[in-house]
Amino acid sequence: MQRFGAMPWSGDINATFESFETQIRTGLNLALSGVPHWGTDIGGFYSVAPDDGELYIRWMQFGAFCSVFRSHGFVWRRHLPWSHGPEKEAIVRRYIELRYRLMPYTYTLAWQAHRDGLPMMRPLVLNYPDDPRVWDLGTQFLWGDDLLVAPVTRMGVTHWPVYLPRGIWHDYWTHEVHHGPCGVTVAAPLDQLPLFVRDGAIIPLAPVVQYDGEHAVTQVTLMVYPAGESTFTLYEDDGISHRYRDGAFAETEITCSVEPNGLTCRIAAPHGDVALIPEDRTYVLQIRTDDTPARVIVHSAAPASNIAAEGATWWRDDRFVMVRVASQPATIRVDWR
Repeated sequence: MQRFGAMPWSGDINATFESFETQIRTGLNLALSGVPHWGTDIGGFYSVAPDDGELYIRWMQFGAFCSVFRSHGFVWRRHLPWSHGPEKEAIVRRYIELRYRLMPYTYTLAWQAHRDGLPMMRPLVLNYPDDPRVWDLGTQFLWGDDLLVAPVTRMGVTHWPVYLPRGIWHDYWTHEVHHGPCGVTVAAPLDQLPLFVRDGAIIPLAPVVQYDGEHAVTQVTLMVYPAGESTFTLYEDDGISHRYRDGAFAETEITCSVEPNGLTCRIAAPHGDVALIPEDRTYVLQIRTDDTPARVIVHSAAPASNIAAEGATWWRDDRFVMVRVASQPATIRVDWR
């Protein structure tokens, strides 16, 4: 299966919360067995109990963070996003859109799986082997190194316990900061999957699309959670062929360095087949901070007219400072005072 299992899944399982809960541990065991790509029948295959859509939504939230993302079951009509009414359809849409937005990050994880054998769905023990509290933790997982996913697997709950390993973790939805190692109980209404971002993460996002390859990714948003020195290398290929085996891919290194009075982010010139990157590609840095910069300066290959006289095109948005960069390579300097 490690070598030839192109799209393994957990089989024709029952559509129950009990069955759903076992899927996380199953996926993590497969990941540690050298099988990086795996998924489940979202919602469960056999309808053996009534479901008003709650199970389907919770399973969809989990499925959005599986390599194989497939909504499928024996009673197929119950596995359509609109099969449980418009309110639940809107929640399902939210997580399908989140998966598509995360595609630059997720596709890079797939490249890491191919190149290094790293699973995409990672048990916490893989990254934190010295923490005995994660040695047998099968209720949550890391998506790559930077996202911690804790699916809700019980019916009717509105809050959910999560264990956070060492370091600082940001609630993806509320931006609340938690200092690990610690256990926390977070709000988990039906429309909210417990999801956390590691301090130091750089996560590339794409615009929402209706299907993969709908149009070229001309804008990439970089969610930056500054902490010390951090790096993420974005991988891109044509998404269709096997030409990547012959070197037809591009890698772009993104770094962030925190200093006492500010920070510096760098978007390096891409290496490899640069023809794969749209010529009109722009980047929007979404830098997590509660502070308002005194100055933002961008040095890039963009024409001078694209850079404001006193710095860069930037603005505040909730808990983030947003900086638009017209081209790469680019160096973005944010000064607090």
